[in-house]
Amino acid sequence: FMLMELRNRIAREAADEQDRWILWVPVALGVGIQLYFGLRFEPSPYLGPIVAIVAFVGVYLSRKHAVFMLTVLVFVIGGIGFSMSKFRSDFVAAPILSKPMGPVTIEGRVVGIEAFPDRPRIRLTDLTISRSGTATTPTRILLRIRGKPNFEIGDFVLGRVKLLPPPGPVQPGAYDFQRRSWFQGVGAIGFTMGRISRVDRHRSMGLAGRFEVGVAAFRRDLSNRIISHLEGVTGAVAAALIVGDRSAIPPDVTQAMRDSGLAHLLAISGLHIGIVASLIFGVVRFLLAAIEPLAINIQIKKLAAGIALCGSFAYLLIAGATLPTQRAFIMGALVLGALLLDRKAISMRLVALAATAILMIAPESLLSASFQLSFAAVVALVAVYEASADSLRRFTARPGIARRVIIYFSLLAMTTIVAGVATGFVAYYHFGRITHFGLVANLLAVPVTAIWIMPMGVLACLSMPFGVEGPALGLMGDGIDVMIHVTRAVAGWPGAVTTMPAMPSLSFAIMVAGGLWLCLMQRRWCWAGLGVFGIGALLIPFGSQPDILISESGKLMALKLADGRLVLSRKNREKFVAESWLRENGQAEKIFWRDITGTDNSLRCDPAGCIYRSNGHRIAFVRDISAVDEDCRLSVLVVSPIRIGRRCRRITRVIDFVDLRQGGAHTVRLEPEGTRVLSVNADRGDRPWVPRRR
Repeated sequence: FMLMELRNRIAREAADEQDRWILWVPVALGVGIQLYFGLRFEPSPYLGPIVAIVAFVGVYLSRKHAVFMLTVLVFVIGGIGFSMSKFRSDFVAAPILSKPMGPVTIEGRVVGIEAFPDRPRIRLTDLTISRSGTATTPTRILLRIRGKPNFEIGDFVLGRVKLLPPPGPVQPGAYDFQRRSWFQGVGAIGFTMGRISRVDRHRSMGLAGRFEVGVAAFRRDLSNRIISHLEGVTGAVAAALIVGDRSAIPPDVTQAMRDSGLAHLLAISGLHIGIVASLIFGVVRFLLAAIEPLAINIQIKKLAAGIALCGSFAYLLIAGATLPTQRAFIMGALVLGALLLDRKAISMRLVALAATAILMIAPESLLSASFQLSFAAVVALVAVYEASADSLRRFTARPGIARRVIIYFSLLAMTTIVAGVATGFVAYYHFGRITHFGLVANLLAVPVTAIWIMPMGVLACLSMPFGVEGPALGLMGDGIDVMIHVTRAVAGWPGAVTTMPAMPSLSFAIMVAGGLWLCLMQRRWCWAGLGVFGIGALLIPFGSQPDILISESGKLMALKLADGRLVLSRKNREKFVAESWLRENGQAEKIFWRDITGTDNSLRCDPAGCIYRSNGHRIAFVRDISAVDEDCRLSVLVVSPIRIGRRCRRITRVIDFVDLRQGGAHTVRLEPEGTRVLSVNADRGDRPWVPRRR
């Protein structure tokens, strides 16, 4: 009886929320997408459609039982998300390098140039590689080059290079650059062995290739014109805001933007697309309203929205049409489309429609931090503003300049707080960092960006065809200087950032579920989402980091001490890997084995290697093959970057050159019953983006 009563209660609540059901479509799509990417094997292309069809039949059969029908409908939509992920993965399939190659001679067409301060990077396609067959030649590669490029986008270049597979995760469960490269069509990375030179080649390109090269060349010229007027950091930031190229920004400025909570200002996203669209819409509508015949005879609001839509699309192309920019454009296009159709411009349904469109076009974007951050902010903001619409309408009704200023900064503070809370746990999950003064920084920098910097940037772009962009760029540069000053000041405050240990994926998933329930539901039961969110937060301390980490090369290792700190084996090896390990551990300082040898009895080293003792286990790190026999007899685990013989494997557990080459980076957990070893490739399984090494 109690179960029946509970079922009826849920059915009544669900029926009362009928107008909100559609909001869960992108959530169900996301579940199917996450299921596809979470598998450790590549599924059949028929699996998703079969599940969706069977579930659809179940929906028809259960149409008279709302709760059961909705449950089965989730499987239908999830099956569609699963199928779209599989289709997308197969559609972008291209050769990927499985092992290092070179030095080799390479020739290819330049389709991108990134002016990093230390060493520029170029993107090549239409490749010809010596000692590589056509079937194994990557479609695209990324190359670090020496010196400034003496060629332009669209040119063919020739040189000697060292090629490597895209790097895998630094440890199981970490960010997967190989998966990202797969969906970007990048099959290898590398660096030049000397100067790379331009060569005369004339190969035909398809329409898509000519469009890509043309847009890239235009963006490159636009960036050069901006930097010719604004030098140094100011010019680099201006190019990032207009063209979307952040490569020339010095690392210290990028870090300061992160520490102050203003990194979102450098990534062209909804804020920038919204500002550009609003500027174009407002200016066009004002000019049309000033022309009496037009104001009387045509719907100037719709015409302004159409022109703003075209302007947003132009900005999308200028900014490089990256996935975050595409997401922002789709959201902005739906808002402007709603104006054209006389519908409500901003609503939760519009957000759901935008998320659905993005996930259908690029399912892999679900896993990116930018997608999660942007939609976490938008969903939370729309939910809060929908719930407080009547109160806000009364608050903003009274006129007066002073009151308008107070209203603007009050709403900006409210927006910053809501967006900060919504994105805070997402940023913590991906980056292990919490910024404490983001509210202050955003209250100071966002108005400067919206009222000063971006309007001058739009004016500069409109002035460039006439060659009079200098004054507008100068004013834009002054605003950027103010923004950078705020950034550095706030980032320099004591305690601006707290580094935290990595959040367990289970905690994150539970918190996401709770947050979605809280924002998407409207009746009283929506508050149950807070409880679910709290459960996820309470589980965070139960996550733990491995006791031993070993890089893919085996040349860098880390140990976890009794107090939880990580100590690194070497100082000048694989700095990116070391920093990633420390960030996952929530640790800012670097400690090395040599610092604790002699003071910590758990670690002893000599020229042949090191011995580590913990929880009754003895682990040997071998440098010299002469120490292998003894270590195999006495240790529960032998780790070495060199090849260890089979005889040792019959005695104890071994992680050597062969294991690292085939499995990638490894982690070891020391448990009372023994050691638990996990490799990156074992954790990912047999997927298309995982190179098959032999």
